[in-house]
Amino acid sequence: MTEKKNSIKHVQFSDIDYIRPERGGFSNSKPHKEVTDKFIEKLLNSIGELKASIENSDDSLTTGVTAAVVELEENAISKSNRPKSIFSDKTCPFFGDIGHSKFLIKVTKSGLDSLFSKVSQSRNTKKTNRDISAVKSIHPYKPRIEISDESGQLSVRLFRFDTHEDNVALDSKFEEFLNSYDLGWYKHKSNVVRLYRVEGNPNQVASKLNHFMGVQSATSSKCIKIKPMIGGVNSDQVVDIAPPSEETDYPIVAVVDSGISDSCDMLKPWLIGRSSFVADPYREASHGTFVAGLICDSHNLNGYDNRFPLCQAKVFSVEVLGNENGDMYEIINAMYEIAEHNPEIKVWNLSLGSSSPVSMTEISAMGILLDEFQDRYDCICIVAAGNFEEEVRAWPPTKFLNDGISSPGDSVRSITVGSLAHVDGFVKNEEPSHFSRKGPVSNFVQKPEVVHYGGNITFVGGRPVILGVNSIDVNGFSRNDIGTSFSTPIVSAIAANLFQTLGNRANVNLVKALIIHSANSSYPTQSEYRPYFGWGVPQSSTSLLSVSDFETTIVFEGFAKESFEVNKLPFPIPECLRTKDRKVRAEFFITLVYQPELDPNKAFEYCQVDLQLGLGKFDSTTGKFNSRVPLQTSQNLYEHELVKNGDKWSPVKVYHARFPQGVDIDTWKLRLTVLGRDGYTAPDVSIPFSVVLTMRDLDGEQPVYNEMARLMDEYNWEVSDLVVDQRIPV
Repeated sequence: MTEKKNSIKHVQFSDIDYIRPERGGFSNSKPHKEVTDKFIEKLLNSIGELKASIENSDDSLTTGVTAAVVELEENAISKSNRPKSIFSDKTCPFFGDIGHSKFLIKVTKSGLDSLFSKVSQSRNTKKTNRDISAVKSIHPYKPRIEISDESGQLSVRLFRFDTHEDNVALDSKFEEFLNSYDLGWYKHKSNVVRLYRVEGNPNQVASKLNHFMGVQSATSSKCIKIKPMIGGVNSDQVVDIAPPSEETDYPIVAVVDSGISDSCDMLKPWLIGRSSFVADPYREASHGTFVAGLICDSHNLNGYDNRFPLCQAKVFSVEVLGNENGDMYEIINAMYEIAEHNPEIKVWNLSLGSSSPVSMTEISAMGILLDEFQDRYDCICIVAAGNFEEEVRAWPPTKFLNDGISSPGDSVRSITVGSLAHVDGFVKNEEPSHFSRKGPVSNFVQKPEVVHYGGNITFVGGRPVILGVNSIDVNGFSRNDIGTSFSTPIVSAIAANLFQTLGNRANVNLVKALIIHSANSSYPTQSEYRPYFGWGVPQSSTSLLSVSDFETTIVFEGFAKESFEVNKLPFPIPECLRTKDRKVRAEFFITLVYQPELDPNKAFEYCQVDLQLGLGKFDSTTGKFNSRVPLQTSQNLYEHELVKNGDKWSPVKVYHARFPQGVDIDTWKLRLTVLGRDGYTAPDVSIPFSVVLTMRDLDGEQPVYNEMARLMDEYNWEVSDLVVDQRIPV
């Protein structure tokens, strides 16, 4: 392999790179379907039933404001097609969604009267008739209630409407309702979602909740667990983990887990702090100790296998799980308490999760709470994708399995990690482990983003034999085990070292983008298997920060705003990548990561802003731009396909193009565009983003790095080494 000895370059966008383009309006008056008298009658009956349900409800069960569901036609869900003249502030306005094509409306008796009148007169204007044609059905909202722990508490989520007064009234009415049944409750302090932990028999509580208008969902609060240790001790020899070097400043990873053993002498020098939130009778440190070992020294523990990174980190033990399931409220509260006093911790490892897949109709409560936590403390959570344990899944899968990502792996701010086998067994080496869960999650956001090595299994005489990755047990002995719990800390160590190495330049977008980019550009995966692989296996923090002579990697960073584009025009292409007939023969990898505002009322539209990037041909005569480096999944027809297969609205986008025959482009342009959701207006909000772009010679021979460095100087770009001391002397 060619030695990597060149630094990634960092480019800051300047004021002249931000432009406000002219945008033409688009109007289409063609109905989405024929609107018949029978269909109008059906809608009016539905509206009447909704009104009757409010009028007939006990006053103790409603504030007079609730939610209903409007399902739109498949060709009417884009924001330019939505029936806003029908569902407006004067009737029953849209305020959220529960998945693809199913939108929430705020329902009141007066609003339903106005809506009834509007639908009755829909044939009077072409606009209203077209909007009616977008509607498929209107029906009551039924809360999603899932009970996985019949002995614990329920986490109850209330709707958030568009006015403070409605929300305060709903909270007050709900608390009166709980008190009337003598139910103990706790109101979570989250600013973005209204959650209550309700004590009592979950099934009995759930039966009462079904009658209260305003409940969005209810799930078992004590639903978070760690995978029981099933591997074994490798030998009776104590693991040899060298103590931290006094000359090295190590980063810190907070290990949100079952705690770290007091008896494991080899880990003590790596433990910089601990805090326990578990009562003594329930403490069980096996899992947390194993996870911590992989953060401290996965390379040494796994026989110096080069697939396990050399990077090491110290750990802060946040003990929140024992030999029982954990309560998500207590876990999040513990994280807040530690973060408040340890702001230097930028990476949080969560090798935990629920046992069932997340819903595609809403973001999980813990996923939302994690997103809020990361925004508040400017940090990143590395979360296990979860373990599918209902059966041993073959590879490739031979049938449909309900093996989706578990909560809180649907947190969009986090990096979610799946698992690969590191040796042959039931699945082959480098294939997804038989237990590793798949994406996507709500809004078709790709999860996991990356994978690492978490073990395999084989069968001898019909009995399972664990082929696990190696770490350390509570007494300091070597042991092996399997699970996404153990691929996750390896990525946490990489992330922590990136924060450390990047110094003042480090931010969560850049760290996330570098990890995903290194996986995609070095570990090719087939798009059909991306739900399991994510974008692949990231390189170690040292490898991914340097490039070879035949390639260049550039980081672009800036802040996007509504109605603006961000451009680099012209975009230089090294002459060594051009053929004799001036075509560009090269390979391009691009990763875009940004931080959109989030709306917890929405599942399908959780991310409020979409950024899209293009690199390709600019025609100065016509002013037209044609991107030639596409998203790795494209070719879409309708809005749901654009979201599902094109990563639209996803805060991570990955692009790739390979031109072995060359592409005929003289003037290149890099362009970033911004699109907001229906009803979203925030002209003063700046959206931080990071772009990582790699340009590579297909034959690994041309001096791409040096030529691109010279061209960027000629173009007067504001360029510097991403890491000043990263250069390796020749």
